[in-house]
Amino acid sequence: MMNSDIILGRLKQWKGSIRLWWAEMAGIEDEFFAGNSDWLSGILQEDYGKEQERASSESRTHH
Repeated sequence: MMNSDIILGRLKQWKGSIRLWWAEMAGIEDEFFAGNSDWLSGILQEDYGKEQERASSESRTHH
């Protein structure tokens, strides 16, 4: 089962990519920064979820 942080992180990355595309098409600088922020926070959240899964699986193998 995939960690919810991984799923939410991937969704944020997707949302950020869409916002970046829209910012480029419409020439909206504020949207570019918002899209970049979404994309980066999505990467961080996905990495956090992966670390949680790794730590959880390690604790299960040691007990």
